[in-house]
Amino acid sequence: MKLINKAAIVTGASKGLGAGIAIALANQGADLVINYSSDNKGAEETAQQIRSTGRTAYICKADVSKYDEIESMINYTIEKFGRLDILINNAGIAIWKPFFEITEDIWDRTLDTNLKSVFMASQLAGRQMCKNGGGVIVNISSIAAHGAMDCLVPYCASKGGMTLLTKAMAVELAPYKIRVNSVAPGTIDIKRNRDIDPDYPDDWIPYIPLGRVGTVEDIAGPVVFLCSGDSGYMTGQTIQVSGGELEYVPMPGSDFARK
Repeated sequence: MKLINKAAIVTGASKGLGAGIAIALANQGADLVINYSSDNKGAEETAQQIRSTGRTAYICKADVSKYDEIESMINYTIEKFGRLDILINNAGIAIWKPFFEITEDIWDRTLDTNLKSVFMASQLAGRQMCKNGGGVIVNISSIAAHGAMDCLVPYCASKGGMTLLTKAMAVELAPYKIRVNSVAPGTIDIKRNRDIDPDYPDDWIPYIPLGRVGTVEDIAGPVVFLCSGDSGYMTGQTIQVSGGELEYVPMPGSDFARK
């Protein structure tokens, strides 16, 4: 096991990517605090799956856009485990609205949840990691950090900010042996995406060179890699996990070039 006895927090881990990442960390030996904002039942289900592997899991309600609630979550983790080795900043929201319909509240909610939370949680967690001689922070970004997506202006801005925040934190925290990296998923098959788009995933597949949408496991694997010693000389990086979606430039059919 690559993460045996490591203490980790995964934010937004009651469902979807967060739940899958938390379970993958546990499968490699980590003990977890499962953060959630409103879905207590989902958080407990994630924790139960982790406990079934023989690892320890606690759930912790906290709104990651609020400094005092993050602080309480970090303190709770130290109380339970005595240390903190890994922080996965996964919690996030995406509110689909045309540009002229975006309100100040939508902008603030998105940036506070997706970007400000990463700064605050990383700062508080990093202080604890220093006491252990180091640690790992992994930020869950998006291909929207690297290219515009329609009706997602605040989301794109928040994820773009995360890319540079990851790099800046990596440089400043390197002397403390804290590595900071990011994983940027493409189109992933989770319930939230199916709920938003009734034609999901079929209408996305033509834009993905590998010919399928991603799975939670496709993201969890790279996250485990970044948390482990296998990536011990990596910091400040963003790993794109998109099936080639980010690299694809839509264009007219090019059968003429194959004759």
